[in-house]
Amino acid sequence: MKKAGLLFMALAFVMHSSAQVSVGLSSGYTASNVDVTGETPGDFGSAEGYMKTFHGWHLDLVVNVPLRNGFYFQPVIRYITKGTGFKEVPPVKAELLDALYIPKGARLQLNYLEIPFNFVYKLAVGPGSVRAGLGPYVARGLKGRYHYNIVKNGQNITRTSKSVQFSREANDNISVVRMYPWDAGANFTLAYEFNNGIMLGANYSMGMMDIDRNEYTQSKNRYLGVSLGFLFNREDY
Repeated sequence: MKKAGLLFMALAFVMHSSAQVSVGLSSGYTASNVDVTGETPGDFGSAEGYMKTFHGWHLDLVVNVPLRNGFYFQPVIRYITKGTGFKEVPPVKAELLDALYIPKGARLQLNYLEIPFNFVYKLAVGPGSVRAGLGPYVARGLKGRYHYNIVKNGQNITRTSKSVQFSREANDNISVVRMYPWDAGANFTLAYEFNNGIMLGANYSMGMMDIDRNEYTQSKNRYLGVSLGFLFNREDY
């Protein structure tokens, strides 16, 4: 988090000192999930349908570079929490679990430094401009936590968590949560920028890389974000 903060400040200073380039800060809510396909080990069958929305947040440094004829290059440096929650799995026969302590997943939280490279078009409407655009993104996993419950005879005994390992190596240990350190995909953005600098926006991010490290499933990040921010240094208007 400290490295991400230093990067935010350094880039804000450089871009702010450049003519015709404006910068902004925004933050907001993120509703994320992990799209999982494939077969889970054991008797549970398909992995689809066991995930639910994870509620997180993001902090953005927005760089606004005018091109021409209403088009802009607008990359974002984003610190974001992604992940997923876990729904109840199908029950296992009681006699198989009698007196056993069973781990049951609650949620997976993944913190990333993400950079969407958005190309946007702005159209003056009312007291500001509508902004719409898209572009690729790349992201690097910084840290993560896997939260789970210990269950005995159908009752939650305790709650605990473990760190997520970001590694390129395959995961052949079921007691370890290992994720690929890099993520990439497509980002879509829609916003309204007021002439006073206030920004109200939303974006949808669709991951295209398999981020888990096991042989059974393929997992891809998805999230919808909403933001409130302010764009400084408006030489382009």
